[in-house]
Amino acid sequence: MRSVMIVIGLLVLAAPASAKNIKLDVDISQAQRLLDIACSGTQIDEREWRDSVPLRAQLAHHRQFAPRFTIENYLSGLKSISQCEVPTSDPFRFSALVERRSEMSEAIDFLSQNRQKLMTRVIELLTPYVPDDFEFDGKVVLTGASFSCGGFQHDGIFFVDVPCLATDIESEYEAIVKLIAHETYHSMQHRFAYAASAGLSEVKTPNAAYGFMFERLALEGSASHIGDMREIKGDGRYSKFSRSLAQRNYRHLSYNFRLFDYMIEAIEHKSTEIETRFPDIYGLAFDGSFGEHSYFVGQQMTAEITHSFGHSAISCLLKLPFENYLLAYDHALRDGDNLKESARFSDETIEVAKNLNEAGSVMQGLRACIYVNQ
Repeated sequence: MRSVMIVIGLLVLAAPASAKNIKLDVDISQAQRLLDIACSGTQIDEREWRDSVPLRAQLAHHRQFAPRFTIENYLSGLKSISQCEVPTSDPFRFSALVERRSEMSEAIDFLSQNRQKLMTRVIELLTPYVPDDFEFDGKVVLTGASFSCGGFQHDGIFFVDVPCLATDIESEYEAIVKLIAHETYHSMQHRFAYAASAGLSEVKTPNAAYGFMFERLALEGSASHIGDMREIKGDGRYSKFSRSLAQRNYRHLSYNFRLFDYMIEAIEHKSTEIETRFPDIYGLAFDGSFGEHSYFVGQQMTAEITHSFGHSAISCLLKLPFENYLLAYDHALRDGDNLKESARFSDETIEVAKNLNEAGSVMQGLRACIYVNQ
């Protein structure tokens, strides 16, 4: 496989005792290789693709959604496009490499040519929200065959889904910047945030359910704040969708806060059945099918905490059990200088967070984050 790895960004803050070193690489090799194979008539070297680390990460991500995302189906798609044919079954959307080959080529060229500017902006967005002395070396992979729209992250690798964005790539530029920032921050969170829960399927008690809800509120909310889509420019398909979703959620943000309260109440209702009921409760709050409304609750919480206590309070709080994020937000609302979009959680939701936060040492950590960082 032709290797086209471009190291494009290194940002080191001036303070010698608290330097932040963030690097992001853009790898166009997979997308370019697929483009070279399309309509070439070449024979596919299966070992090349079976050994590909980025492809293994991509397949692992996709299989969370459907079993059809296998290496065998990927290889079948490769063989079809090599003969300039659209696969009969095309879960990876290889068809774009045949039917929209010129469009795909222009999109890959555009992202390659603008990689330095794009990644510099991403690093600028991320830097205020990571701890002092934080080091990160991440990768952004352009993928030419994927079922998603926008991008996704797995095993520390962020994938930009070129087929979805290629139709109007220049108009998608700002959305791509924010998308990469959002997903890269998730990779960073895995490095410094409080140990995440085992997963949705492992939630078996009400307290575990509360913790999981607060965890997603903090992690997704902080990433959404960094990758705020409300004012992005551009009328590409992904840009319009992302901007509309964010603006629509902010128009009824106070209602979104109430919905989160109701999901917390639902956990207590029939709590003995929480293991079977919780996936639906969680989905109503965070699933894209329902508008991801709690992402924007967490986004506004992050904005309010930053407004009251400074950017560095975010990475400090994410190191603590996640109920502290709610308690920090509640403290921020009590200072009398609030952002107009901010709404209060119910007393019951705050009480749940306080009950989870029983250790005095944890409360001291909360106070250190929200007062020292002012």
